[in-house]
Amino acid sequence: MAAPITVIIPSRDRYRDLRRCLLALAECDTAPLHEVLVVDDGSRPRVGDAVAVGGLPVRVLRNDRPLGATPARSLGAEHARSDIVAFLDDDALPRADWLTRIAAELTPGRGAITGRVLPFDSGLLSAARQSRYLERYRGLEPGQRVTFFAGGNGAVWRAEFLAARGTARDVPGADNDLVTGLAERGLGVHFAPAMVIVHRNGKGLVRAVRDAYGSGHHARPLPVRDALRHAARPVPGPTAPVRLTNRMLNIAHLAGRSVPRAAGPGR
Repeated sequence: MAAPITVIIPSRDRYRDLRRCLLALAECDTAPLHEVLVVDDGSRPRVGDAVAVGGLPVRVLRNDRPLGATPARSLGAEHARSDIVAFLDDDALPRADWLTRIAAELTPGRGAITGRVLPFDSGLLSAARQSRYLERYRGLEPGQRVTFFAGGNGAVWRAEFLAARGTARDVPGADNDLVTGLAERGLGVHFAPAMVIVHRNGKGLVRAVRDAYGSGHHARPLPVRDALRHAARPVPGPTAPVRLTNRMLNIAHLAGRSVPRAAGPGR
């Protein structure tokens, strides 16, 4: 019998998105589901009736002030009552077999699994982000060990997550810290392409640039010469505007990697 699953959904001030996400989750095959933990990350007003979805065992946890998605996921894992924790973004919709795919793919020999993200919105920023997802997936085989973890579409053994998570910082790219933490425990993150969500990719140009810079600043610093070499590499995209957008975001990312980080907790 497969281990039960707790689904953790951080949410802040996105009541319609959250409601739509929960309705989609309720349409899944919920046989492996133990509970859903919605982490209200300081919403004003509080998350309320949005979580009342028939057929779903939902509990709400709350941060009194916004801490961000990464600490919210960590809080959810601390309170989970099952062996597996699975993460969804509140602006994502899981495919109907999402839970059953997790139950089948997260075997004891794997620390975590992460799946594919597809868009349900349109526009230049959405297309640019999706082209980066597709580039990430290029050439990967089902079950292959990978160097990324999607916090909006991933699942992990709860005990291993709690041991490997490190300091939960809310910075772009922090999801991938789990890869390092699991590797130190002799475990990996594995690609599960049948584990699919659709996601609202485009959240505005300012947010995209800020996230690109933040993920760069969180990553290993690069000398300026290496940053310039990376900036000259081809960028993904089916059209010139998409490639230009990704070029701009790549430059923002590399700018973040070139700025020295202040010493602090974490890996």
